[in-house]
Amino acid sequence: MKKKRRKRKSAWAIFFKPIKVIFSIFLILMILGLGAGGIVYLKFGDEISACKERADQIVAQSKREDFSQPSDTRIYDSAGQVIGIINTGHYEYVPITEISENLQNAYIAQEDKRFYKHHGVDFIGLARAGVALVKNKGEITQGGSTITQQVIKNTYLTQEKSFIRKITEIFAAPQMEEKYSKADILEFYCNTNFYANRCYGVAKASLYYFNKEAKDLTVWEAATLAGISNNPSRYNPVAHPEAALEKRNKIIDNMQKNGMLTEAECEEAKAQPLTVAKVTEEGTKETYQSSYAVHCAAQELMKNDGFEFEYTFADETAYNDYKERYQEAYQEKSDLIRNGGFEIHTSLDSTLQTQLQAGIDETLAKFTDVSDNGKYALQGAAVCIDNRTGYVVAISGGRGTDDEYNRGFLSRRQPGSTIKPLIDYAPAFETGYYYPSRIVNDHLFDKGPKNSGNKYYGEVSVREALNRSLNTVAWQVLADIGVDYGTSYLDKMHFVGLSYLDNWNTSMSIGGFTEGARVVDMARGYSVLANGGMYSNNTCITGIDSQYEGDLYQENQPEERIFTEDTAYMVTDVLKGTLNQPYGTGYGLGLSIPAAGKTGTTNSSKDTWFCGYTRYYTTAVWVGYDTPKAMPGVYGKTYAGKIWYDFMKQCNEGLPAEDWVMPSTVAYYNVDSRGEKTSQETGKQDLFSSVAEQNARSNSKKWDEEQKMKEENSRAAAEQASRDAAAQGQEQAAAGLTALIGELNGLTYRDEAIQEMISQGQSMLDLLAGTEQYDALKQQFDEAAGRAEALPYEEQSIPPSQEIGPGFTHEARPGEAPSSTEEVTSGQAPGVQPGAAPGGFEAVGPGGQ
Repeated sequence: MKKKRRKRKSAWAIFFKPIKVIFSIFLILMILGLGAGGIVYLKFGDEISACKERADQIVAQSKREDFSQPSDTRIYDSAGQVIGIINTGHYEYVPITEISENLQNAYIAQEDKRFYKHHGVDFIGLARAGVALVKNKGEITQGGSTITQQVIKNTYLTQEKSFIRKITEIFAAPQMEEKYSKADILEFYCNTNFYANRCYGVAKASLYYFNKEAKDLTVWEAATLAGISNNPSRYNPVAHPEAALEKRNKIIDNMQKNGMLTEAECEEAKAQPLTVAKVTEEGTKETYQSSYAVHCAAQELMKNDGFEFEYTFADETAYNDYKERYQEAYQEKSDLIRNGGFEIHTSLDSTLQTQLQAGIDETLAKFTDVSDNGKYALQGAAVCIDNRTGYVVAISGGRGTDDEYNRGFLSRRQPGSTIKPLIDYAPAFETGYYYPSRIVNDHLFDKGPKNSGNKYYGEVSVREALNRSLNTVAWQVLADIGVDYGTSYLDKMHFVGLSYLDNWNTSMSIGGFTEGARVVDMARGYSVLANGGMYSNNTCITGIDSQYEGDLYQENQPEERIFTEDTAYMVTDVLKGTLNQPYGTGYGLGLSIPAAGKTGTTNSSKDTWFCGYTRYYTTAVWVGYDTPKAMPGVYGKTYAGKIWYDFMKQCNEGLPAEDWVMPSTVAYYNVDSRGEKTSQETGKQDLFSSVAEQNARSNSKKWDEEQKMKEENSRAAAEQASRDAAAQGQEQAAAGLTALIGELNGLTYRDEAIQEMISQGQSMLDLLAGTEQYDALKQQFDEAAGRAEALPYEEQSIPPSQEIGPGFTHEARPGEAPSSTEEVTSGQAPGVQPGAAPGGFEAVGPGGQ
């Protein structure tokens, strides 16, 4: 069979075959693209049309003035008066002719390589971004935005990464390039970028970082600025020099790849060290009020973005992860506010602010030493909260008004004993196993804390322990309830600065933090007690108005229940004793209206505190050195207490003497010697909470253990009392026997009363059996008795009726001992049980203990 001859293809057929394939594929893709586009338009047509209308509106209304700095951020007090103006950095708009070509090239190389070729939208860049979008499963990782699009976004749109915003940019960019030249758009871009550290626009950034004009920027300087504006929080060379250097060098490489630099110029620029001048100008100084307002406003904007604040951490990894996330988010919002365009309304009361500041300055006026930085060495800080609203009304961050460092919310110091009500006693009251009258043994522990002055009081009530500020009792309480349980309440009260290292730190009970506590947090913690256990999420912000987005403040934020009303009332009742009990550490600081408070003094008095409150205001005060230094003889009551007293006296003046209302679930009960409730009339009462007791009973196992412990403690106390009575009896017996021996040795004759005296002496000697004194006194007694019995006998000459005082006689009965000169009530000595032997000691028999 003959093979069929294959027809030979012509050269033209071979040439056109791949073209046909490419054309077919293109045709198919075009058809698919049109189909997909049709489907997309049908589904999202309304949104796309809205984006087009928005883009048309933006370009139509656009004017050159839009591309300049927003207005200064202004801060207002509670009366509407301006208390701070945050300058945007003395903004200066510069034309493109006054901007270094190095910066223009750096931006083009990094942000938009085809800037001079496209007409507002770089479709190649969009395709690249689309591929990245697919690779990252829908997550937007690169924008593909041109410089023109970024100008539109920075000026007219939000920073949110969304398709709606992107589509609006795409529609607006070509129109923008029809309205403005490429040079105009690049000029707008350089003048609207933010460069961190309050630098808005290239003119201010060039001055701050390099102390020169924008037209004089070198290659490495231009690349640095281009990197900063890409992400001011991350590439700020002051805060993050290593990240800024890495970004700078990457931009320089891009400039070389795009033919803007030779290889030699590239290497020379990268070899330059990253140094910044940090040139500042007058007019950006902040006050204690304005700095705290900006801080709180930044956190409010973080809340709006859904940032979840954390206060306690399981380990170092969790702590570091949160710290990084917080700092980046906080810096972004803080920079945004300082960038301008905001009006911040606050609860800060300028009258109270003046009074609080004067209190610190006048009280510490005699301490004139200054540190190397020119600031007063001894410092103070204070925060006042209006309990009726939960808002901070005054904050002083130091002495005078020239120090911008606000210790009121920036400094973390060891809180000393002021932390005890918040981490030890209030949480303990919540368990129901602790209450004001509960007895705890105050004594020195091996490797435990020491009390001030090394004084220990043995069995004391929780009430007295807190008033006396006994460290060993607070330490025992936190160890009993658990450090994690105590610190969980600090977490609920949003205490900043808690370290993962404190998770098992029993020294927290007396203020031994790893990092310390802020004055504002201590004030907020005590305001919880003042407000019946409720935590207010109010700070000092009452409104945030954005020049571009309107009102951003979320009002009416809900309160949080921290402690029961019962616990808050009982702790407050105890803390009143700090001020009005003679043994209270703050005795003498009481006001004319009901008040409660607590002193705090750390080791060597390096940090001293006073935190206290009335129904109306809560104020926390700290006094110490910025670099901790011993202050011999200074305590929480000394200067911090005086500042608190003087200020609280002023701000509460004229207000009704309103006390806290006792909850219906709290009542007074009789208490026994162990501080426990009793139905017997003891003459002593204290507070108990039925809610707390029910909480305790709900854990039946713990309740049974607690009751068993109380019974054991009661038996031990009774046994100890018996031992103490026996010891007291032995002491009295030894003293009585010694006196009797002396009396026997002083006799000169023997009569019938001698045998009674010897018999009484023998009884006293029997009580001393087994003691160290027994042998010596027995020998002395035997010798004295033998001598007395050997004396010559003489008839008793005293008449039967013995005179014992003017107008009084005592009928001597046979065998009766001489009368005692000590008055014994109820037939026995104080503290001695019925049936005691003569002389007030208990007859327990030979060998008795």
